[in-house]
Amino acid sequence: MPKLVIFDWKRTLYDPDTKKLIKGAVSLLKLLKAKSIPVVLVGKGKKDMANEVKKLQVGNFLKKIVFVDTEKNVEVYKPFIPLNKKREVFFVGDRVRSELEVGKKLGARTVWLKQGKFANELPQNKFQKPDFTISSLKECLYLFKNFK
Repeated sequence: MPKLVIFDWKRTLYDPDTKKLIKGAVSLLKLLKAKSIPVVLVGKGKKDMANEVKKLQVGNFLKKIVFVDTEKNVEVYKPFIPLNKKREVFFVGDRVRSELEVGKKLGARTVWLKQGKFANELPQNKFQKPDFTISSLKECLYLFKNFK
């Protein structure tokens, strides 16, 4: 059973082109909340992105919201990874060469949402190879719903 799920924001839960949540985001967040699995949202951006989270009313599903204006790196995520439960933390993102690579380097499990802009961005090293590959948030919901 996952102890924590870390989501990327843009193009994983949120579509920056339409400024709407990606289909299935709310159902997935509701499931995780019902299972008492904490969710951390990490994204690239500033106050504008925090305002989008507020506007879209998903903040109540999130334990922590972090937006950075630098590249995502190990130091951004490290505070959320319990040392003795690394494999019980799941990173969900749309880029194998960004948040998923960081997740692997921290010892977490990774879930690649292979859709949209970065769907053809293939892993180039062992840290970029995801544990799970899905093509929709609905598939992600089933993954966490059935995970033991």
